Order: sequence, then structure tokens, then C-alpha cells
Amino acid sequence: MEQPSKSVLASGARLVLRSWRLLSFAYAVNLLLGILAALPVAASISEILNNSLEAERLVKGFDLGAFFGLLMHPEFTLSKFVPSSAFVAPVYLVFMLFVTGGLLADFREQQRITFGKFLESCAAFFWRFVRLLLVMVLALVLVGMLYGLLEYGTNKWAENSPRDSVDFWQTVGCLAFAALLYFVIRLWFDVAQIRAVAENEPKIRRALGRSFRMTFGNIFSLFWIFLRIGIVALAVSAVVFWFFVKVVRPEQVSLSILLGQVFVIFWLAMRFWLRACETVWYQRKFPVPVVFAEAPAPPVALESEPPPVPAPPLATPPDDASS
Repeated sequence: MEQPSKSVLASGARLVLRSWRLLSFAYAVNLLLGILAALPVAASISEILNNSLEAERLVKGFDLGAFFGLLMHPEFTLSKFVPSSAFVAPVYLVFMLFVTGGLLADFREQQRITFGKFLESCAAFFWRFVRLLLVMVLALVLVGMLYGLLEYGTNKWAENSPRDSVDFWQTVGCLAFAALLYFVIRLWFDVAQIRAVAENEPKIRRALGRSFRMTFGNIFSLFWIFLRIGIVALAVSAVVFWFFVKVVRPEQVSLSILLGQVFVIFWLAMRFWLRACETVWYQRKFPVPVVFAEAPAPPVALESEPPPVPAPPLATPPDDASS
């Protein structure tokens, strides 16, 4: 793994650069599904623009007024757009769940794993991650219910307050509290996925229980990692938005499309960066103990019997001198 002297963010960025093939693969699938979702809408719009004098305002540029006029056209319906989007979003979600196991396994290794091992890790952890997702959805539903109860209670309190600004600030406070709970739950389930891969944990309840203690026992360090990556993502997004509004002209459609695709790749890279940093943090905080094999005992030499001592030769009687 990375040297402890390197920061978690730097080590995570290095892992993302090493896994650029996986990032490109995720973007390619995203682009393909986006094209498939846009084809029905493009066919519906072309039927209107082919007979419209305002087509040039959208073909050679992007006119916001012409676009809203197109949406209000009686022949344009969203019935062709909603089914394709409703199909594409779950497919991409399943795809990302599938590749997450191989991605986290690749982040744990010092070198890039082979494609066969990547697919093996994807298949091994896919169903576990599906169960984790279902539990996370249940947790987020509970957070939504808690937000509703909190907002209802604060609204009752705001009605009896003489200040008009109380209603605004209580809404902001409720939203901030719900967002904080969402981020904490997201970090919790990220750690649960990392632990499932690191320990090859087949039982989801055990992975959730132990990762709960790991997450909330180190919530400030994890949230600090998440906050810094979030600040970088928002800052770059603000620069791209400013460039899109102030620099890109409406007739530069190709540049607008290229800028949008770069933006998609950037947000995918930010998500990969967060997962890589979480993996580095987990390996440094909870290293897998190395079990050294005991040295085999030296073989006991069997005591061999001493070689037999040869018997002395029989003495021959001397010759009789008198004879």
C-alpha cells in the first residue's frame, strides 16, 4: 500500500490515475446509456423542428426562449422521454454496483489487478452490495420521515413566533440536519462496502454492525476527507459553469457538448477519488494483521544403532617346536 507519509488525498488520487481504464469504462457506459435515452426525444423533437421556422435557433445555437417554446408545443410530449430515462437510470445503477466490487479490490492492491480477477471480484460482491443498497434505502426513508416530523414540529413552533424570519431559518436548519444525516449514512455504507471487500465478509449484518462502530468512531476524519473532496468538486463545477455562461457562445454547440462530457468525467473521477481515499484510510486505520507461519520444527533424527564391532580374529595355536 501507499507510504504512510503521503496524505490520504494524494494516495487516493494516485489510485484513480492508476485505474483510468475503469474510469473510462464507466464513462463509456454512461455515454452509451445517455445516447439510448436521448434517441426517443431526438426523434420526437425532429418531427417538430423539421417543419418549424425556429429550428435554426436551436440547431445553430441554444436559445432558451425557443427551447421553452418547444416544450410547450402540443406535439411534444414527455411520454417518449420518461420510459427511456426510467430504464436507463436503474441499468446504470446496477452497472455501478457490479463494478464497485472490482474497483475496491483494485484499490486495495499495490498493482493493477488483472481483468479476470476484476470480474471475479465484481461477481463475488455484487449480491452483497445489492443487499447493502436495500438497507441504505430503508435508512434514507427513515431519515426522510425524521425530517418530516422535525419540520412539522418546527412549523408549529414558528407559527407562535413573532419574527417572520423564523420560518425560513427553521427550513434551512431542517434541510441541513437531513443533509448531514444523509452524508453520515453514505459514509457508513461506503465503509461497509470497503470492509466487505477487505475482510471478504459474507454476512451483511455483521459488516454493517462493525462498520457502524468504525464510522462513528472516526466520523471527523472521514467527514474531513469527504468535505475536502466536496469543496474541490464544487469549486471546479463553479468554474466550469462560469466558463459555460460567460465564454461559450450559443452557436458553439460542439464546444458545449464537449464541455458537458468533460464535466461528466470530472464528477465520475470525484466519486472514484472518494472511494480510493476511503480505501486508503481504511487500510491505514484497520490494517489486516499479517499472520506469519510458524517455522517447521527441525526433523528429529532417529537414533541409529551403533555399527557392530567386529569380533577379534581367533588366535591360532603356536606350532610345537619339539616336533
